[in-house]
Parts: sequence; structure tokens; C-alpha cells
Amino acid sequence: TNMRGAIIELENALKSPKLKCLDWSENPIESTEEMTLFTRALSQSDTVEQLIFAGNVNENAQALLLGVDFSTYKVLNLRGNNLQTNGRTDIPDLIAANPPLEKLYLYKNRLND
Repeated sequence: TNMRGAIIELENALKSPKLKCLDWSENPIESTEEMTLFTRALSQSDTVEQLIFAGNVNENAQALLLGVDFSTYKVLNLRGNNLQTNGRTDIPDLIAANPPLEKLYLYKNRLND
């Protein structure tokens, strides 16, 4: 699909040490398989410091919290993704595992505890 091709190209771009910021907004990843490719691509980069993953409202956005090592990111903008806590500790775990994190944007999500 076009999304799969875009994610493969993203994976190639993420190999560049010059890429410090990635904006993937208003571009929902619908299939679980494609979201797995996306999280794998993000996990292979060790130079990106800022991720804007905003307005991608669907259940696959939750996979981002579990599938990517964000331990070197300084800014995470995860607004408007319908993320839900429902007793899970994904977000506190993310914060605890990421000492360099300076800014975390979570508004327009469904964080209820």
C-alpha cells in the first residue's frame, strides 16, 4: 500500500544522522502490520530527538507507547491520538525510562486516571 511504501521510505530517512525531528501528524496508520513497521523504523533511529505524532486518532497509536524506545528523545508530542490509560502504566513508564525528556504533550487524549 501507499502507507507501507511511505514507512519504508521513512525507515531509510531515519538512517541519516542529520534527522533530529520527525513530524508524522494527521496521517493515521490503520493496519497493525504497518504500525509494527512504523515502530520498528522509529526504534532503529538513535539520532531523532523530537517526535510529533499528533492527530492520528485510532487504536494503533497506543502501540507507539509500547513499541518504541524513546529513551533518547527530548520532545514527544502525542496530542490528539485517543491514547487511553485505563489503569495501564505506559505513560508513567515512558517518563521514568526517559531521563532526557524535556517536553511531553498529551492533550486531546483520553487519560482518565
